[in-house]
Amino acid sequence: SDVFDRVSTFLDSLWRSFESQRAQNYVLVTHGISIRVFCARYFRYSIDQFNMLANPKNCEMVILAHDGFGRLKLDGRCELELEEISNDSEEEEGNEDGEKTSKDEEKNTVQSSKGKTSTTTVVGYNKFKRLRTLPPQYIQTRTAKMCFNDTGS
Repeated sequence: SDVFDRVSTFLDSLWRSFESQRAQNYVLVTHGISIRVFCARYFRYSIDQFNMLANPKNCEMVILAHDGFGRLKLDGRCELELEEISNDSEEEEGNEDGEKTSKDEEKNTVQSSKGKTSTTTVVGYNKFKRLRTLPPQYIQTRTAKMCFNDTGS
């Protein structure tokens, strides 16, 4: 509830900024729970809908676009596309001066416990129309009773 309160306060100031039309586009960099609360507040998700949403992965983007009528609509999400290459015999490439090239700077080299190394490279982004949801086995259904002697069936 603390995050909900803080995001709500932020949304109030963001709405004022929308109304004054200070900028045409906004970029919000948040943690996963914050963007989930933001979407739940803006799109008026129920508690169950909110709990079904999975937190975004690292570097995942949630895209909201103008609908042409003064409202935002969910335009999708983008997540990193990574490529992992096993490089047991490869050596680091460099230019004549021994400096890494800009292509090498985008790689993340990891050595496993078996002594093998692999390089993970960012290839691009994949775009999806919907937010990620939790797998069904992690979603709990709730039963609401309308009165004290209701069986909830």
